[in-house]
Amino acid sequence: MEEVAPVAVSDAMLLAPEEIHEKKVELKGDTEKTETDRKRERRTKKLKQRQRAKDKEKRRKLVAKLNPGLGNVYSKKEALRKLEKGGEKNVSLINDDRKDKKALKSSSAFFSQLEDQVKQTVKSKKESSSSKKKKAKVSTSHLKL
Repeated sequence: MEEVAPVAVSDAMLLAPEEIHEKKVELKGDTEKTETDRKRERRTKKLKQRQRAKDKEKRRKLVAKLNPGLGNVYSKKEALRKLEKGGEKNVSLINDDRKDKKALKSSSAFFSQLEDQVKQTVKSKKESSSSKKKKAKVSTSHLKL
């Protein structure tokens, strides 16, 4: 047999009352809840957490897309976080605690300081190599036939 419904009747008229109305959840205390109730609550809690995380990530990506580059406050924080975490291979943080930061505002001051550093390293290399040469001269004089 075939069931025929009138054309003018809505689908809600064909449903049972429990199918129309949302299920009412009984309020239970923590001691009254069964294992399935606790698992259900945990699933819903985790679902909401995942949804909040997705929304936060979408907002972050949207902000980064609207304001790209390091001019964006969020991308600056992200770059610093990556550096501190050690995510970059060939990059390291240098803490610059020099007192004469103002002296390096001009290029001439920077290059003069760089030149001084180079002179010091060359001088130290010469001193170390000259001491090696002296030792070498002493040892070669003993080896003469």
